[in-house]
Amino acid sequence: GALRPFAFYPSRRVIMGVIGKLLAKLNAFDPKRDGFAGTVTDESEQTRLGAFLSVVILPVCVAAYSALYFVQFYYGFGESAPPLYKVTTSETLQYGNQVKELALECTNPYGCFFRLPAGGASMCQSGVVSTEQPNNDFCDTSSPAGGGNAPNVPAPNGNAGRKLLDDEYPWRAPAARSLLEVAEPKCSGKIACGTVMDADDGVCAYSLADPVDALTVAWRDDDMVSSDVNTKCTGHCNFGVSLITDYLDEDGGKIKQKKIRAHRGIMLLSLVERHDPQMEWDASHPDIAAKSGRTVIYEWGITPVDIVGTIEESNLCLSNLKTEFGDTSGDVNAKGIKLNPFPLYTKSTTSYPSPVMAYLAAVGGIAATLGGMFGLIHTVHLEMLKRRPDSKPAEENAA
Repeated sequence: GALRPFAFYPSRRVIMGVIGKLLAKLNAFDPKRDGFAGTVTDESEQTRLGAFLSVVILPVCVAAYSALYFVQFYYGFGESAPPLYKVTTSETLQYGNQVKELALECTNPYGCFFRLPAGGASMCQSGVVSTEQPNNDFCDTSSPAGGGNAPNVPAPNGNAGRKLLDDEYPWRAPAARSLLEVAEPKCSGKIACGTVMDADDGVCAYSLADPVDALTVAWRDDDMVSSDVNTKCTGHCNFGVSLITDYLDEDGGKIKQKKIRAHRGIMLLSLVERHDPQMEWDASHPDIAAKSGRTVIYEWGITPVDIVGTIEESNLCLSNLKTEFGDTSGDVNAKGIKLNPFPLYTKSTTSYPSPVMAYLAAVGGIAATLGGMFGLIHTVHLEMLKRRPDSKPAEENAA
């Protein structure tokens, strides 16, 4: 018949022989390498003190530590040793393209006008800054902003006070101009006193490249409207708008709401963003029905930078303000506030560690520490017994 191709099939005996040789080289069957065997004890080193430390003192110390640990875990021991069941960490972050919730209430009896920054309600609703940032280089003479053919040279009149984006530069294309006008700023209609403006109305906080393009609010200036020379801008004339913010009540540990009167001028908004999966809301909170399930709040603060509050000619609400409140010698009878968020904010995060896992980690460390300390005591005691001529560990054990 036809010859079958040769094939080698090792027998079971051959395979076991190869495995046996490999294990022999590794000393896998050496009893001295048994890691599961109990520790060999020298009976001559066993003492009654060591037995007492092992059976009584060590368990009592671990039990006492465990009791103290759980007391501190849930209740703490004052400011120097706060409870461990709640851990709060803080970090400083940049806004980036984030949009933060903000609420303002008009508190002027004559009403307010809100000048909304670029982006308006669309970004407040989406929660993301969508406006493009200018990327043209005004100093690049080889390729001006419009990509044209004219060099970047001073205007013929040599006006030192000209602006970089004046129409003196005919090569500046409309596309370059649109980088600063992706979403047109706008002025709201007259907002009645007591009305709260929030994200649904285009009021929110975010960081933009142009600090001038900020949220502003304007209201009537009683001093300018009155014919009495002694009339001063006080009360609602200075504080025409209030900032409404949630905050953490440190005493009760619950979330409440407060109003911060904002003085006319330029105000810097500071933010603490609190995250807490077990956030508790105070029963007095006016929006507790809508916010009780939330785990994030935005706690705002105000820092005055300027307290003048003059309405500039470039304000988009200028014509509306003049129509509503009139003007005196060409100056509108109104004061206002400009709100700029600080470019950095604080994020505070609260977490709740597992009590079981935290305890196991802690008790393991204290048990090892106590074991080492008692081992040292046992060693010293053993050396003292060996040095006594009339007393040895073996005799103590026999006693």
